[in-house]
Amino acid sequence: MNSLVPFGGGDLLLKEQVDHIELFEVEALKRACDIAYENSKQTENYRWIRDRDKLLLQMLWTTGGRVTDVLGMSVDRLSFKDRTIKFLVHKRKSHKVRTGGEYWHTVNIDMETLTEIMDYVQVWSIKGVLFPRKMGTNNQLTRQAINKRLNELGALIGLRHVGPHMFRHGLAMFLQAQGVPAEAIAHQLAHSSTDITLKTYARMSAGQVRNIYESLNIRLR
Repeated sequence: MNSLVPFGGGDLLLKEQVDHIELFEVEALKRACDIAYENSKQTENYRWIRDRDKLLLQMLWTTGGRVTDVLGMSVDRLSFKDRTIKFLVHKRKSHKVRTGGEYWHTVNIDMETLTEIMDYVQVWSIKGVLFPRKMGTNNQLTRQAINKRLNELGALIGLRHVGPHMFRHGLAMFLQAQGVPAEAIAHQLAHSSTDITLKTYARMSAGQVRNIYESLNIRLR
């Protein structure tokens, strides 16, 4: 079913709610990383793969970045003082700072995730990209490798098929449900305007609307 959302003096005809991952599914996939390690030979390499994949899943959710942008994140773009990470957003046509159709974008990192990054970087002596393909190298993972890994982890715990872009959608829907302004969500997702954010994510369930009414003490009779 389509829905109409008033915006900018008119109505935007919205499609079905985008397919997205939910927070409990993110946590389930992270637990699957532990299970995969327990079922392995439990060598140092498998331990590193577990730690890398758990952090990658968390960063896909925390930053809301496109998978190719997250895979390109590097240690030198982390600011532990400011609790931020800067990464290159690809193939965007309109922004003040451009580098051949790309631009640098900075997002905040929550303290718990930042601590996880610090531990991961120190334990495994990460110097370049955060998520290398092989331990001790600087060659980043590919999108295809992430899709394969998500399929493996999902199958391990009986979870539905989850694609990497669903993390981005999931964060947006999660923030929207918490009442975060569209401007803040647009910044997090590196959207060029809130128009894109609203067209894609401005959908609420009956339960979300009820919670808003209750929080504002609104009674219809």
